[in-house]
Amino acid sequence: MARPGRLSIRGDIHAEPASRPPMLDVVCDLWHPESNPGGYLSLGVAENTLMHQEMIEYMKKTFNIESHFLTYGDGFTGSHLLREVAAKFINERFRPVNPVLKKHVSITSGVGPALELSSFSLCDPGDGILLGRPYYGTFPSDMGARAGAQIVAVSFGGIDPLSQEAIAFYEQALLDAKERGITTKALILCNPHNPLGRCYPRSVIEGYMRLCQKYSLHLLSDEIYALSIWDNPDAADAPGFTSALSIDTTDLIDSDLVHVLWGMSKDFGSNGIRLGCIISTNEPFQQAVEANAYWTCASALTDQATARILADTAFVDSYVATNQARLAASYAVTTRFLRENNVPYEKGGNAGFFVWIDLFTRLKKNVEIKLSEAELWALEAELQETLLRNRVFLACGKAFGSDVPGRFRIVFAHEKEYLEEGLRRMLKTVQSFSQGLRNQ
Repeated sequence: MARPGRLSIRGDIHAEPASRPPMLDVVCDLWHPESNPGGYLSLGVAENTLMHQEMIEYMKKTFNIESHFLTYGDGFTGSHLLREVAAKFINERFRPVNPVLKKHVSITSGVGPALELSSFSLCDPGDGILLGRPYYGTFPSDMGARAGAQIVAVSFGGIDPLSQEAIAFYEQALLDAKERGITTKALILCNPHNPLGRCYPRSVIEGYMRLCQKYSLHLLSDEIYALSIWDNPDAADAPGFTSALSIDTTDLIDSDLVHVLWGMSKDFGSNGIRLGCIISTNEPFQQAVEANAYWTCASALTDQATARILADTAFVDSYVATNQARLAASYAVTTRFLRENNVPYEKGGNAGFFVWIDLFTRLKKNVEIKLSEAELWALEAELQETLLRNRVFLACGKAFGSDVPGRFRIVFAHEKEYLEEGLRRMLKTVQSFSQGLRNQ
């Protein structure tokens, strides 16, 4: 007999404890040297706290409420004001070939909802979306949990995922998916890349445009870290950020297949504001977005606060420059610590606020010979649990679709004291974990 109050199949799936992200326990109990010394040090959640004070002070000075903000306003895809301001902001910062107009911008309650709304509008249940490994771990649920699209993950072996050579692997993954009966509708690029912390070269983006045109795929360019780029003296030749909007699509791809997503969470250190946008010249796509925007609309208060921020060019100039300098300094602190303690990491970073590291190097001489690949993945999960027990959170490679066990992502966009305490605790935990394996 079915139990009373039985959930749907999907409800049962999401009610399982395994469906609850570990970050939810972390963010509710964060470390503070005085008020909560026993809390978690979070080096795993992609939040930038370096500019919080500047943002708080600015919002306190400029925010005010009008009665219009307590209504449905101008609809569910953003106020007229914000869409105009956002279009101007994109034109100034992303340097599009063709000017972005208000009608090309739809506002959402974050880039995650923008991705979900895009998937719902572009894909039927069961359709595939190409995504290269390693990838932002929430992409699969953003695209599939409700819309029903499935990720067609692309592996590269020893090839740089951001290289020209990687494009052929996407094409092969598409053809392999077709053999399995999967119709692929789209390709996602995260540029700058999360978790690798680098930017795609312009020529590579152009290559993906050609691929998408060849197979009539929509290109979703997630550019949420567009302004979080910085100078790295150790990677002076690393490509800077190139928006898909800044590429002349003539002879490359039908412009109606190109859709760019951006939001406030990362570049403005404001995950809690919950505001994103979809930029597209595809009118039917925008109409589909508007028809379903009731479930993804941003609050009027968020809408107006964002409009004031983005409209203030002097503030944005100052904020972005200071943020980039602080990100560069935090990256230097992190990578110096990793080098001094012989922790391998992905070199060449100049974007975002994370470093992709290898925590298994210290363990390999103890476990590599006697453990299978499945056991190595289990060991990665055990190491993450051990880190959590020691009150430090890092996101593990499995969550990012990594092909190789033992990879973790460090988020370094924290004040120096917090960052260094987290790094020390991480290293101490790994050393203890390694010693435990040696003694088994």
